[in-house]
Amino acid sequence: RLMEAYFAAPDTLTFGVMLVDARHAPTANDVVMANYFLQSGKPFVVVANKLDKLKKSEIAPNLARIREVLQLPDAIRLIPFSAEKGDGKTEVLSLLSQFFA
Repeated sequence: RLMEAYFAAPDTLTFGVMLVDARHAPTANDVVMANYFLQSGKPFVVVANKLDKLKKSEIAPNLARIREVLQLPDAIRLIPFSAEKGDGKTEVLSLLSQFFA
């Protein structure tokens, strides 16, 4: 109920960043969160973290699985990210600075 109230309030959320684990299929909680974002109509981005833990051959299929399970439209950005190697850092920071500028 708390999350429903938060997403329903008109001025609480202006932009969202949803973190998921790139190594695994999204959890049931991830699906619920994505649905909250999608139903709210408010802009958000999905950041697939722990990219450095995947083999290069696993990246594209895992990202496709995340997009499919979360039912993300093409307009929603899915950014592969590795805090350890810095992959995706520039893209995330650029997106946030554009939105909040």
